[in-house]
Amino acid sequence: MSVLFTIILMAVIGGFIGAMTNYIAIRMLFRPYNAIYLFKKRLPFTPGLIPKRRDELAEHIGKVVVSHLLTEDAIRARLLDSTLQKEVTETISHMFHEKMTLETTPNELLETIGYTNAEVRSIDWLRSKLEKELNHFFDKNQSKRVSDLIPSTLEAELREKLPHVTERITTKMAGFIASEDGKNQIKQMLQNFFADHGKMGSMARMFINTDTFSEKIQQEGLKLLSQDDTKNLLNGLLTTEWQNFEAKELQELLPGESQPQLTKQLTAEILQAIPYEKLFNQPVQVMLRNYETVITEKIIPFTVERLLDFVAKHSSEMVERLNLANLVETQIATFSLPEIEKLVIEISGRELKMITYLGGVLGGFIGIVQGVLAIWI
Repeated sequence: MSVLFTIILMAVIGGFIGAMTNYIAIRMLFRPYNAIYLFKKRLPFTPGLIPKRRDELAEHIGKVVVSHLLTEDAIRARLLDSTLQKEVTETISHMFHEKMTLETTPNELLETIGYTNAEVRSIDWLRSKLEKELNHFFDKNQSKRVSDLIPSTLEAELREKLPHVTERITTKMAGFIASEDGKNQIKQMLQNFFADHGKMGSMARMFINTDTFSEKIQQEGLKLLSQDDTKNLLNGLLTTEWQNFEAKELQELLPGESQPQLTKQLTAEILQAIPYEKLFNQPVQVMLRNYETVITEKIIPFTVERLLDFVAKHSSEMVERLNLANLVETQIATFSLPEIEKLVIEISGRELKMITYLGGVLGGFIGIVQGVLAIWI
């Protein structure tokens, strides 16, 4: 009985020593957190392994992450993966459809980012900007001719349009003269002419039939307007007037004292042409509803593809600028030692317990061997 008791006792003692040795070794990875001094001498194995080499460990982990995990090739391959593009596209499309079920005005959207009274502030900003730019334009170009301010393409197009303007003027004039109103107007002019010339006019009216004479004038006027010489003359007059207009300096057309009034008038006309009420108070969803299919089927997939492609092409530059190694090192350095210990234990607690139990088993086995050897030797 004493032999068996001795072997069992040796096994229990060996198992206890083995388990406690492994347990203490595991704990010494983290504990103590700080160095312990005795008579101003630092005790060995203080602080623990991880606290002692924490900075070095963080630096190496950062380098490993960048060198072997988050490499440029890995990031680029992931970004260009069709599965990722499909997932991102589906996610954004789903979010877009959710937002389309709401009724959110631009005013409300801008308020969410802190931009209140968007309509009033936008009008004031645009008015100030327009007045500033118009005043700057007028001040800068006072001594320039109109021809210098008009783009060459526009000037050439306007010159080409002059014959059409002439044709339109003669057509309108002919249409008016040929109308009943035109005939009455000619007749009224004749009567006014006779009335203005006193007795001579009264005598002439006795020998002239006003209706017949006005019809004659009407016919001659139409004949005159239909002649090429008349059109050429009118076209020449318009061309000359346009050339005279182009040759004038801006300050001739717009004296300094009239500039502020013109600036305010132009600004008011531009602002009046902008539908602010509709732009800021109509739900965004209403404005986008007609384009919903195009947005989900074309714009969103195209945007996601271009964006991921852009990020992939510049991944090396982004990784370099992000300095991921330093980022990982800094993040690890911010962890407290109890947090690191808790994190490691949460991840590998089961394995650490098995190491402790294994130490107990090995210690117990060694104790049995020692007990047997102690009895037989």
